[in-house]
Amino acid sequence: VPGADPAKVAASKLFDEGVAASRAGDHDTAIARFTEAAKASPDCSDCYYNLGVSQLQKKDEKQAEASWMKVLELKPDNATAMNALATLYNNQKRFDEAAAMSTKASAASGGTGGSADATFNQGIILWNQGKIAEAKVKFEDAVKADPNMADAHYQLGMALLNEGKMPEAVSSFEAYLKLAPTGQFATQAKTMVAQLKK
Repeated sequence: VPGADPAKVAASKLFDEGVAASRAGDHDTAIARFTEAAKASPDCSDCYYNLGVSQLQKKDEKQAEASWMKVLELKPDNATAMNALATLYNNQKRFDEAAAMSTKASAASGGTGGSADATFNQGIILWNQGKIAEAKVKFEDAVKADPNMADAHYQLGMALLNEGKMPEAVSSFEAYLKLAPTGQFATQAKTMVAQLKK
């Protein structure tokens, strides 16, 4: 591109290398590339977002949180970073912060609950607060918003199981396994299906 900012061109190349390394599961290289890309182009919010994702893969939650906060400094209405932070806070049992961030994400994505991720996060937060019936509604909404969101099918299955709705729970677990045969909940889902179908 004639007249393109050479720093941006360099950042873009580093960014692409970071994405490739991340896909290959080489998170150390990915972190190095995204960090260099962000240095070359300090307003690259995507660089910081991806950096956070790679840091989380390395279980470095503190750094991931810092990277995603940096995204929000650059783009205060970035719902993707807010959802990532909501999930992180949730996993750290910082439920109040998770709920607040999830609400912000929902507002940023147009208040419609918009993205399946935002809705799913709200469901997880309610689930952790013991509000199973309300959580189930969110998981149903997330599945409607994105039928290919495997984890939403799994959590919906857990909520249905909690209500004693076995056949529906089996359907949800089977939907999860179809979408994510080697997903993080695959073993549990297979066990549930086997037990429930007895």
